[in-house]
Amino acid sequence: MKKHILMIGAAGLIAMSTLAQADAKKPLAQWTCADFLAVDESFRPVAVGLGEAVNKSGKVEDAVLDVDGVAKITPEIVTACEKDKTSGFVHKIKDEWSKVKKDV
Repeated sequence: MKKHILMIGAAGLIAMSTLAQADAKKPLAQWTCADFLAVDESFRPVAVGLGEAVNKSGKVEDAVLDVDGVAKITPEIVTACEKDKTSGFVHKIKDEWSKVKKDV
């Protein structure tokens, strides 16, 4: 449990500095898939984790982050975003999570 909290904190710090460079004017909740695809490939899982935790108003919904799930779903979100770059990033995360949960 402590490892997950530390991972969330570290990922958050890294993401905030990196994601701020991607587009400082646009909050994560308003990103499109094109904004997500512009992020360096190595930081995409961090963006997915933050996108999962943040709701539309930009506030953290969940204090627990499924690190293994984020690693599993990131390639699926990249594929879905490459098909439709104009769709909302956070919405795409929710769609892909619902598909994964149906398969389980």
